[in-house]
Amino acid sequence: MSEINELKSEIQSLKDRNKNLEFKLNIAKLWMIKQVRESVKKISKRKISKIASDSKNDFANNNLEDIITEKIRNYFGDYILMNLNSSVVENIVSAEIAYYQLKQNPNFDWFAVVSSYHKAIDWIIEQFIVKWFRKFAKKEWQIHLRKNDSLEKTFHSLVNKWYGLSIGRLYHILESISKNKEIYDYWKCFKNYLDKYSYLKDVLLDKNFLNIFKQIIDTEIFWKKRHTGQISFVETRKARELIIWKLKDKNSFIYILLSSQDMDY
Repeated sequence: MSEINELKSEIQSLKDRNKNLEFKLNIAKLWMIKQVRESVKKISKRKISKIASDSKNDFANNNLEDIITEKIRNYFGDYILMNLNSSVVENIVSAEIAYYQLKQNPNFDWFAVVSSYHKAIDWIIEQFIVKWFRKFAKKEWQIHLRKNDSLEKTFHSLVNKWYGLSIGRLYHILESISKNKEIYDYWKCFKNYLDKYSYLKDVLLDKNFLNIFKQIIDTEIFWKKRHTGQISFVETRKARELIIWKLKDKNSFIYILLSSQDMDY
């Protein structure tokens, strides 16, 4: 009987300990959420403070700082923002500020909009795809270049020289895998990487995501048109819809990528 009582006492003790840990975890979550919200607001405020005085007054009169901050928070949610590198948030804020200026004046330099979104996407690809693939490839001893192929060379530099993976290259890789095209060693390693991290594979090879991705590629805004300065306001607006859907519709390139992450709190 005494053993049963001791066991009951231990179970109750564990329950009390779990309740205490759960309480502390909830406090930590609330603190992190508060930090995220303050961080986004600070970034918006800092970015707006750097623009020309006339535009700055316009932003202040229309309360754009708070509007952009709230739009980003409501669109992504606190938990996604919590896991983002601050550079991603900074570039999204910069793009939205530049886009507002572009709407006010279609002759405004569209490059700031496209460039900021480009940088945000590059950071996301690095943070959530490439960084973990490097570790995976090295663990699998996929570190040698055995085929004179342009994408194999890209992978080799990615893994061994810490090069980045461009948006165009990523699309080409995913398209090849989705269509079961002949692939070489590094490609196979990347395919195995996606097989292991199925939550990522389910998103990157999803038909809807690949369709959005293809539309972005077809705009040529991140390479040919960007370098020749031939992007119009209409094209910039369309690209923004595909990339971030006006911070409203969550069927966008960036949101789908970020929401795919295997986050558990």
